[in-house]
Amino acid sequence: MNLPVIRLFPLLFVLALGCGKDPVSPQSRSAGSAQLGRTSILTQREIDSLLQKLACPADKLELPPAPTGGTFHFNILETPNSLDPAWIRDTASSEAATPLHDGLVEFHPITLEVVPLLAKSWEISPDGLAYTFHIREGVFFHDNPCFPGGVGREVTAEDFVYSFQRVCDPRVASPGAWMFLGFVKGAQEYRDGVSARTELDRRAKGNARDETSPDRFRRAEDSRLEELAKASHGVEGLAAPDRRTFVVTLVRPFSPFLYRMGHSFAWPVPREAVEKYGDDFFKNPVGTGPFKFVEWVPAQRIVLEKNPKYWGKDSAGRPLPYLDRIEISQIADANSEHFEFLNGNLHLQYPVPIDQWENIFNEDLSLKPQYSRFQAQSSNFMRIEYVGMLTTDPLFKNVKLRQALNYAVNRDEVASTILRFRATPNNGAVVPPSMPGYPVEEGPYKYDPLKAALLLKEAGYPNGDGLPELTLQLNAMGKENIKIAEVLQGYLSAIGVKVTLQVAEWRMHLDTVRDGKVPFYRMGWLNDYPSPENSMMLLATSGIPPDGENYARYSNPEFDRLYEAALASVDPAEQNRLFREAERVAVEDAAWLFLYFRRDFRLLAPNVRGFPMNGLDRRHMKYVWLAGG
Repeated sequence: MNLPVIRLFPLLFVLALGCGKDPVSPQSRSAGSAQLGRTSILTQREIDSLLQKLACPADKLELPPAPTGGTFHFNILETPNSLDPAWIRDTASSEAATPLHDGLVEFHPITLEVVPLLAKSWEISPDGLAYTFHIREGVFFHDNPCFPGGVGREVTAEDFVYSFQRVCDPRVASPGAWMFLGFVKGAQEYRDGVSARTELDRRAKGNARDETSPDRFRRAEDSRLEELAKASHGVEGLAAPDRRTFVVTLVRPFSPFLYRMGHSFAWPVPREAVEKYGDDFFKNPVGTGPFKFVEWVPAQRIVLEKNPKYWGKDSAGRPLPYLDRIEISQIADANSEHFEFLNGNLHLQYPVPIDQWENIFNEDLSLKPQYSRFQAQSSNFMRIEYVGMLTTDPLFKNVKLRQALNYAVNRDEVASTILRFRATPNNGAVVPPSMPGYPVEEGPYKYDPLKAALLLKEAGYPNGDGLPELTLQLNAMGKENIKIAEVLQGYLSAIGVKVTLQVAEWRMHLDTVRDGKVPFYRMGWLNDYPSPENSMMLLATSGIPPDGENYARYSNPEFDRLYEAALASVDPAEQNRLFREAERVAVEDAAWLFLYFRRDFRLLAPNVRGFPMNGLDRRHMKYVWLAGG
């Protein structure tokens, strides 16, 4: 058999783990991997044993001996996209905004079980269609000039009707519409009605119908628009029968719905603030959380201060939060952030910089002497990292090409050397293995450069001939993403695929990817809640933007059939089985270039308490306190 030639291209990157060594090709590294540092691949049991060494005082939720106060300092490497709950779709925004807001429920800081928050209790109807939430009394929006006299008013059930409906409104263009569309009764009809009325208004001003537009409302005939426009001016399934009762009616039973109520898209906002600040509401947030907004100086800092009217109390009856203030810096370089942490100017560093790993940890994960005063934490995040391929792009419609790229990457080597302890290889899975109760299955894409080259030939590009150079767009994330991308360049170049890197500011990266303007892009997904549905929705046709987070625009009828069947199932075991079958379909299609799952680490100052790390990276700042402060 005549096999395609596999070219030997050197890697473009040698990181600190192999400092001073010569770069080598992916093929030669099997025998010479020591050049990249430690290479032994540990078993999960060995890793778990080593991780026990990281237990620290901050892992516990404990009461402070006395009121503490103080200011907690941390940094965000990326620029937040928005502090408006309807537009919080990224980690940086969530980290900055979470202390400002409360929702109906929250996830326990350690167990991640659903616990009451603004809803003091709830009932679910026997048929699983109606959720009745009883809103807590004595909860107030933050004081703000949007209210008469600048005094925040009490939260009512109507605020949840308004806020949920706002996320469904196409004029808001919230990326969180997937939370409700197809699930809450009348949500899709309301959204279509608004879009139809907007288009009819546009045509009434003299604009013509555009039969070639990708927008289905621009293409629609007037009669169809008039029919859709008859829909209600509100979402039928959202109701506030009284000030303290909020009822959500679904179109079908959906067991993960309660989890969704812990998402930022479900946080209430006051109509008064949205109307006062308009397009600037994203940087003038008003919530109900333990901290209130002070200022946001772009590229410099975000400042929050204690909400003196916060309703929450600890088990001893003392008011929460314990801290007086939170100051968030915006240093883009992870090493510069690290030096700020070492100098005592930050209480938290996350993530641990890839360049500093061997300076901080011994091989057994104990802290080196110069770091022994700090606390280290780790968690198996429900987080996946992947390279997305826009499946509507003429090039990436080619399944053979997508499969070839997947076989070309040595994930085991990346995880065991470059990201030692911080990642586990993903050879083809959509749901992270840390998902509670979900069946784990090894994916098919083990490193096989010969198979990759054969598939590349079958795709029509033998040895990469005729394949245009690919541009991989990514955000820097403290330069870690750049370093990993440079390694991917080496693996892909070895089969004849040339890749250039284009680094974009985080907000621009996210916007252009979501808008379908980037064919080849780096992306990660940290689950919003512990349900496989929150992972699988990333590849459902119903989740293609603007209705969801399917940035790859992947669409497969068989995947959708199995996904919808799983959503309709009320039996957890059957639901997992159906999700797993759908997952196999997407993996076979190589919907993404799968990379790895994250096991993340963070460093804390010695005096930080009440700050456990969990698999969703949910940060409950109201429980944090500073010992000796």
